[in-house]
Amino acid sequence: GVNCDAEIDECASEPCQNGAQCNDHVGFYSCSCAPGYEGSQCEEDINECGSQPCQHNGTCHDLVNRHFSLFNQGVNCDAEIDECASEPCQNGAQCNDHVGFYSCSCAPGYEGSQCEEDINECGSQPCQHNGTCHDLVNRYQCDCSDTGFEGEHCELDILECASHPCLNGATCLEGVKRYSCACWPGYTGQDCEEDVDECVTEPCHNGGQCLERSNPAYYGTQPDFPSNFSHSQAAGFLCQCQPGFTGVECAVNINECEEGPCQNGAVCEDGIADYSCHCAPGQDGTVWGGKNCSVKLTGCQTHNCQNEALCIPTYQAESHGHLCQCQPGFHDATCSTPTTFSFTSRGYLLLELPGSNESRRDTGGEQLLSMSLRFRTTLPSAVLFYRGHEAEYLFLELLEGFLHAELRREDVGYPLLLEGLRVDDGQWHKVEVDVHSAVQLKLWHDSCEAGVCLLSTTIPPGTAPSTPAFSSLYIGGAEEPLANNTGSQQGFVGCLQDFQVDAGAVLPLDLRLGESSVVQPGCERTEWCLSQPCLHGGLCVDLWATFSCDCARPYGGPACSHERPAATFGLENSTSFASFSLSDSLGADFNISFFVRTRKPHGLILQIRNETGPGLTIYLRSGKLRVEVSPSDTVTLPGDVVDGRRHLVALSFQGGTVGALHSDTHVELGQLMAQPLSAGSEVYIGGHPNPGSAEPWGGFFKGCLQDIQLNNQHIQFFQAENYSLPQELNGTQATNLVNGCISDNTCKSEPCQNGGRCIVTWNDFHCSCPANFTGKFCEERVWCESDPCPEATTCVDVVAGYVCLANATFNSYAPIEFTTNTSVTRTLSSLHMDFRTRDEDAVLLRAVEEVDSLQVAIRNSSLFVGIRSGNSIEGVSFLSPQPVTDGAWHSISVSMEEPTAPSSPWRVRLDGSVNVTLQGSAGSLDFLKNNVLIVLAENFTGCLGQVHIGGIYLPFPAGPAYPQPEQFLQAGARPLQLGCAGAAVCASGPCLNGGSCHDLFNAFGCGCSAGWGGQRCQDNLDDCQPSPCVHGRCVDAVADFQCECFRGFIGKRCDINVDDCVRHQCLNGATCVDGVYGYSCKCPPQFSGPRCEWPFPPQQCGKNFTCLNGGRCVTESWGANCSCRPGFTGRNCQININECDPNPCHNGGTCQASEHSYECVCSASYTGERCDINQRVWAHLSHSSVVGAVGAAGAALLLALVAATAIAMKRRRATQGTYSPSRQEKDGARVEMWNVIKMPPTERLI
Repeated sequence: GVNCDAEIDECASEPCQNGAQCNDHVGFYSCSCAPGYEGSQCEEDINECGSQPCQHNGTCHDLVNRHFSLFNQGVNCDAEIDECASEPCQNGAQCNDHVGFYSCSCAPGYEGSQCEEDINECGSQPCQHNGTCHDLVNRYQCDCSDTGFEGEHCELDILECASHPCLNGATCLEGVKRYSCACWPGYTGQDCEEDVDECVTEPCHNGGQCLERSNPAYYGTQPDFPSNFSHSQAAGFLCQCQPGFTGVECAVNINECEEGPCQNGAVCEDGIADYSCHCAPGQDGTVWGGKNCSVKLTGCQTHNCQNEALCIPTYQAESHGHLCQCQPGFHDATCSTPTTFSFTSRGYLLLELPGSNESRRDTGGEQLLSMSLRFRTTLPSAVLFYRGHEAEYLFLELLEGFLHAELRREDVGYPLLLEGLRVDDGQWHKVEVDVHSAVQLKLWHDSCEAGVCLLSTTIPPGTAPSTPAFSSLYIGGAEEPLANNTGSQQGFVGCLQDFQVDAGAVLPLDLRLGESSVVQPGCERTEWCLSQPCLHGGLCVDLWATFSCDCARPYGGPACSHERPAATFGLENSTSFASFSLSDSLGADFNISFFVRTRKPHGLILQIRNETGPGLTIYLRSGKLRVEVSPSDTVTLPGDVVDGRRHLVALSFQGGTVGALHSDTHVELGQLMAQPLSAGSEVYIGGHPNPGSAEPWGGFFKGCLQDIQLNNQHIQFFQAENYSLPQELNGTQATNLVNGCISDNTCKSEPCQNGGRCIVTWNDFHCSCPANFTGKFCEERVWCESDPCPEATTCVDVVAGYVCLANATFNSYAPIEFTTNTSVTRTLSSLHMDFRTRDEDAVLLRAVEEVDSLQVAIRNSSLFVGIRSGNSIEGVSFLSPQPVTDGAWHSISVSMEEPTAPSSPWRVRLDGSVNVTLQGSAGSLDFLKNNVLIVLAENFTGCLGQVHIGGIYLPFPAGPAYPQPEQFLQAGARPLQLGCAGAAVCASGPCLNGGSCHDLFNAFGCGCSAGWGGQRCQDNLDDCQPSPCVHGRCVDAVADFQCECFRGFIGKRCDINVDDCVRHQCLNGATCVDGVYGYSCKCPPQFSGPRCEWPFPPQQCGKNFTCLNGGRCVTESWGANCSCRPGFTGRNCQININECDPNPCHNGGTCQASEHSYECVCSASYTGERCDINQRVWAHLSHSSVVGAVGAAGAALLLALVAATAIAMKRRRATQGTYSPSRQEKDGARVEMWNVIKMPPTERLI
């Protein structure tokens, strides 16, 4: 059957034989055999003779279900036996006696020869769906328990849904032995009996009330709910938002600025159920104010702000006024009180502060410490203030030019060091130190992010300082031992201004400064270093009250005006020396330094001796400076000092190690165990009284020595006139010393030849030669000065002569040949050639003598060089990896790495890109001296440039007879085409779009103008590849591109992030951090929120926050906030909204404010809620003779105008406290991230 519900009759095919009865079962059948048959299909006849029933040799004949004996009478089978007498049939069966056997007729339900077997009616598995079958006599019974079915055969499904178990409108789904409920969204549980509470997660933000859709009580009673309840609509929730918020979850702050309430170019800033207008100054200088920037502010038309203070007009309670924003250095309401005072010398001021200041408590109730000031000084280290006592304190100081602040509380220090920004530059710097839950150090500086550098370290809870413990304030220093707690430990000299302690100003007029005090009002500043008082490169150090000069050696004195005199030794080859005795011991660790200037490579400079011999010797050998303590114990300074220039030598001897100053860097020269230099030791400079005593160290020194110092004590060769420097070592004995650094008269021997003029150059000379001579003595003639070469050639000076050179063009004509003259004596160990061609095969140069050969050729467009010479068998060869037949100039150079060797590796250089050593070796090219023919440009079309072998040129022009002895001469006088010229490939102007044509010898290349490409500059290049616009979309132009920048970026490539912090709205001292098309506010620890407008930790309703004027306190993510009644605004609902500001009445109407509303009193000519309807026009429309469609259209237009006005007024009222759905609620929610504040369009810089 289709549904498998029809039972197949297995007996239909009559499988049972011999009259048997077929019994049909489920999936099988059984046969009830007729008497006398057996088998599964009753196919076997039972052999009744098998039991040998016939006695006495009777013959048994098998029949159907019986047998008979051949003999049926007599003793031996003549009496019929009753086989039923023994009642063999069981279970109530009837016994049938036959002759010699019996048969049983079984009662229903039994079978077997004696009816001994109970027929199993359950064998056919009649019970369905896992019902249990119980076999009975001639029948069966099905037990359907725990199956989910019923009926005689468990064939009927029990309907569990009949009892309607599913609740809340759910649909019951039948199952086997079970049911399931398909719940409507919003319900759960086995029977959908549980209402899901969608409001348990408090999904409604900003104080919104969550209403479950499954509550029937809301239907027909609450807005946005249908009139009738339906389970199909019961899922979810609705949020009833507080005024100022909208969205599915009240997460969107309604933008009250959408309607543009701010006037006169003001920038509107959205608030919570409110807005603020940031007024912009008018182009004519007008300043606007009021709620909507509609009131022209006049408070600064007459004001009393002094000292260049900025007057800021105000408008409060419909009254005009002004505030004075003081320039640095002034204070009070009119900026008339100076705040600047100065320390003219080191000292301090001590102030005792009040013990308590309730206004300076943080949100945790702990009092705050706050110090701010501006200062200027040039001292690198000084105390600015010290607050507290010896055990607990807060101080701020300059330490090596950097700001250093530290709080110490309960034996724990909290230091802050602002490295990287020096503030001892004499400029004004503003700094602030705050202590609450953390110690903060702020420095206002242009190089800091957002103009403020901030350092902070957290204080553990409960350890914040209390004001009474910090009531003593020292300004500009501190007394002992308090100053020992600081790093600088010295007082301040410089100027202070705008000094504030816990928001209170420290004013000079309150300090009672006297004439004798170290503190004076104002700030008098002398720029000591402006006049550059330090001479000879000395560094001026501004000490604020004076200056000092850090002089460069060998200069000294207060202004570096005194040069310690140099002493000339060996002037005009005289014998000079100086000596003196050490008055004090220098010990084993000491320093020696001096200036030396010499051209003599050997000589004794300084030696210290005692009675046992030399202890330390400094001398020159082969131009190097050496230090010796014994002949075998010597170190050498790096570098050569014998160049006629002045060199500073600074040596240090510390712990057996010798160090020296080399190129402004200290280097260790090695270990030298110098003997201690004791008092009485003799010091010899430049030589010895006994001339032979100086010979082991190069003899007498010749040159200048200056500013010799032993442990910073100066050796004085000459008595200074009218000048005395401290720490001079006097008592020097000098022989043949000359004051100053004087040169020998080196021109006395007239060394310059050929009319050269001799010039003395300190122990040397320089010859100023005539134009046609050169050399140290003007001994070499400069041939090219006389311009001996023909036109279109270049003259090149060579040794003892010159050569005229020019490029040459070849066109497969006969080659050119050269040979040497007989005077070439140099070793020919190199070859150089310049060439350009497009030939794929040609010979550039070839020379052969027996087994020696040289070849430079082009093979398959590559350059080949082969050299076989000397005693080398294999020679060397080179084949360039890249082609050289592109028409461009190429240069090939080959040279021996060991020119003096009989055979050497050769090195090849091609165009600067190839520089390799060739495999193998070869001898020099000296075989060319044997008048060997050198062939150039064989089967060659192209140009050859310079060609020289061993530095001797092979010139192409037919020049004059050259004077130099070593030459290569042309064999024959065939004229050559000088210069390099191929076909005039650029004559036709093949390059397009302003491209320049480049002649590449019988081919051309185009140098394209910007923006063009292709072989002939025919393609306009896409200048937008590769993506020049960093933050924008690129638009291609001709040789240019334009970037359409994404929001927040400007510049040619959109790579400049607009500084959105220019007009930021961060509050409470927060730092503005610029972002992309927005900014974020980095809040101080005590504030949080998008603009740091919320106190932190958050304020709580009923504890530390109160709403006024009936406002309702709502706890939000940033803390407590007020939902104001209509007519009030402000964070605490403290501001009563003036419905008449700005005046909503038009055409001269007078606005009269009432509670939460207003009324316009109109003039006689106007009417309407806002006096915007002209009564004359209305009367004309009412009494016009114009009828029909025109009149109806006019009336409809006027009604539409009135309706639009009413809608606009309704929207306006929504921005002032009366809630109404905003455009966002109708058109879709707007999502903003709080931490990126969007800049209003009118405030952008682009």
